[in-house]
Amino acid sequence: MSESSGPTGSFSKGLGQWLGAAEVYGPDGVFLGEGRDTRSVEADDGAGTITVDVSFEGPFSMAGQYTIADRGTHRLYQGPLNYGFAEVLGDGLVCAHNYWSKLGMSQRFFLMVLPDGTRQLSLALISRAEVLKYVVVGEYLRQADAMRPAPLPAARHEGADEAEMLLRRPGSWVGELTVLDGDLAPIETVEYCESIAQTTAGLAVSVEGVHFGRDASYSLVTTPTEAWTPTGDVLGSLNMVGGRGQSGYLLHHREETRVWLREVAALDGTMKGVVQMWYRGEQRIGAMYGALSFEGA
Repeated sequence: MSESSGPTGSFSKGLGQWLGAAEVYGPDGVFLGEGRDTRSVEADDGAGTITVDVSFEGPFSMAGQYTIADRGTHRLYQGPLNYGFAEVLGDGLVCAHNYWSKLGMSQRFFLMVLPDGTRQLSLALISRAEVLKYVVVGEYLRQADAMRPAPLPAARHEGADEAEMLLRRPGSWVGELTVLDGDLAPIETVEYCESIAQTTAGLAVSVEGVHFGRDASYSLVTTPTEAWTPTGDVLGSLNMVGGRGQSGYLLHHREETRVWLREVAALDGTMKGVVQMWYRGEQRIGAMYGALSFEGA
């Protein structure tokens, strides 16, 4: 469930008509059903705001309108359907905490425009108070011609092997990630590589290009919906939904840092959007984000 994303001080990348296919999961990672998300995003000339008309149909449904005000480094959701605050991390990426009034639920989500400018990926963690209710993995296509709409992205559960975990395939995810400081000002871009190999217990993972720590290797014990480290210099756990979306925390023990990691793989498995928020204690020290491409083993 999403609205628009664009460069700092601009909504240009998210304007227009968008059609989305969503996978909706329960808090235990069980697939609840598919969702269809249609949105119209229009600029209010000279006002520094946009108006979003949204309709979501699936395991839960809602429809309505809300306004977003641009404040440069952040955005304010002004209702009536959606209220909240979003940080603009960069060109085509927002991370938000917002409240859906018709659902009576809060949402933590990120929305990323992929480099081709025609697709968006999103991950929404929807809660009531502190209790997680839904996890929604979304992919959206820009509708360039209202008379000849682009096809809805094929839902993974319609034609793919559900046992295949796109984020856990043997191989490497490679590309550039943008590094931000604690105030979300750009620092640099780094070449990033995450290599994955299967083991008897789960996965062996190695990462290169970690700005807020050192390159690391660690093991994960896995189930279809969870992963956790048994021991080592990198410690923590992740939730997995549908093999395409995951979130969780990893502690880099030697560096005394931890990362809130969120990822979504595209339906075709060729790319994934990555958002990492880095902390020391409760203080955010920076962030890393970008789109990585998959290279098979």
